Amino acid sequence: DVPRRRRAMKRKAPDSAKSAAIPYLNDAKEFETAKFEAAESGKLLVVDFTASWCVPCKVIGPQFDAMDPQFPYVTFVKVDVDKTADVAQMCGVKAMPTFKFYRQGHEVATFTGADAHHLRTLLVEHGGPPTAIEVGKEVAVFDLQERPQYNGKRGIVCSHDLDKGHYAVELKAGADGAKETLNLTRDNLVLLQRVAFITPTDGSVGQLPEACAGCCEGDIVGYDAEANAYRVKPIREGGEPSTEELSVPVACCVLPPGSVGVVLGLNAKPEHNGKEVHIAGVHEGTGRYEVGLDATKSLRLKRSNVRM
Repeated sequence: DVPRRRRAMKRKAPDSAKSAAIPYLNDAKEFETAKFEAAESGKLLVVDFTASWCVPCKVIGPQFDAMDPQFPYVTFVKVDVDKTADVAQMCGVKAMPTFKFYRQGHEVATFTGADAHHLRTLLVEHGGPPTAIEVGKEVAVFDLQERPQYNGKRGIVCSHDLDKGHYAVELKAGADGAKETLNLTRDNLVLLQRVAFITPTDGSVGQLPEACAGCCEGDIVGYDAEANAYRVKPIREGGEPSTEELSVPVACCVLPPGSVGVVLGLNAKPEHNGKEVHIAGVHEGTGRYEVGLDATKSLRLKRSNVRM
């Protein structure tokens, strides 16, 4: 279907035309709130700019509605261009239906027309689970070859450039009180969080250090790429982190569901090495991670093949 040019915005869509499941945004404030909330939850936001008089909109509308439950990491909303002309104008919408896709508040894709196949293709491409490190999370730097003086330093992620794949990390202030911000890729960052200890049962190679005896979990404080092991401070009895740092194989640490990580060391499917993934959980039968690559693709990986 050829999309129709937007007519003078005089007619209003009746309430009965609205989807019961997918909300309509009523003004610019609700539009900005929808972008913010989707970004906060790590979801993709897709906006259907539609109109009650638009025939192609009526064709694609039910298909758009039907895709909502199929993509759990996507927030679906609609904008009636007659009732919310300011949002349509702000977004440069000139024909309907137009679909716009936002990730972390930034537009990542757009197209105009009642093409359900193209809509689904973009949802699959951009609508997967959150795989990036969230802004505000603490990380440690490792394996910088050209600037080794920063290896081991810790900092906070203050922004993420989706196009370049760079994270801006504000390092903790040094002895002189000065702060420094580095732009780094995921290859040189490990996310710092608490992990559970386990003896590998998923085919991974690794053994818990004897010093971890009596400890069920620990806090990651760094990563050794050559050994594929975390630097960990075990949590002692009473819940206090140890002052001692131990080298614990990645295979002996269980990352909680909802974590994000990086694939490494795959021989059978090396094309996935280096990809950021979302850890959905642990498979009961094999003890391996169930990880999401995008909206439809997933892998079952040994713990030794996924690091924070």
